[in-house]
Amino acid sequence: MNFKNWKIWAFITNMIGCVLFILFTFFGMLFYTGGTYSNPSSEGYSFFMNFFSDIGRTISHSGESNIISFVFFSLAFFLVGIMLIPMFLAFPSFFSKKSVNWGFGASGSLLGLFTSFCFIGITFAPSDIHIEAHSFFVYGGFVSGFIVSFFYSLAIFRKNSYEKRYAFNFLFFTIILAIYLGLIFLGPSIETSLGLVFQVTGQKIVLYTFAICLFIHGYGAYRQEKSRIID
Repeated sequence: MNFKNWKIWAFITNMIGCVLFILFTFFGMLFYTGGTYSNPSSEGYSFFMNFFSDIGRTISHSGESNIISFVFFSLAFFLVGIMLIPMFLAFPSFFSKKSVNWGFGASGSLLGLFTSFCFIGITFAPSDIHIEAHSFFVYGGFVSGFIVSFFYSLAIFRKNSYEKRYAFNFLFFTIILAIYLGLIFLGPSIETSLGLVFQVTGQKIVLYTFAICLFIHGYGAYRQEKSRIID
């Protein structure tokens, strides 16, 4: 295995991290021991009534131990947080230093490192133990991720040799995140059943869109780096 060009492996690692995130959160749902915010006696995991954070609880809403689910949740967020870091470090190299594009790419990557930090932090702050820290990492990750996506879309749009479909990929994610941030801060309360469904469903859409869009980005950056090596 040739590790000479670390950027190639950075983008491959990015893609692997996104796949693992989807797999481990799915397994976490399978092993969740029951209960929702509004109904502690419900069985198993409800896709439309349980937050992702519920998978990461050490004790589920039902009052039962939730360790297996917690482990899968922790692996999902910890690994994707770690495995995105090389990509954030590598991405600005596509742009000429001191150019506007490089500024967008570098600023996005700097905030991307904070996003990774938030994802990693979520694993050490289960919502049933450290709710304040958990909320900080969740909101911090979403807000910084929104800015990262916006900056990356601008950088790619402005670079002639970068395929524009990857800019549209980030633009789509930026719009989805903007809608979700509006839902978080201005949307219905989780104290009502309808509000809980809206908030939970919105979170699912955003996090799985995040994984898919970053996988697409990793693939695009991988192709871009490969063509640069060949040229």
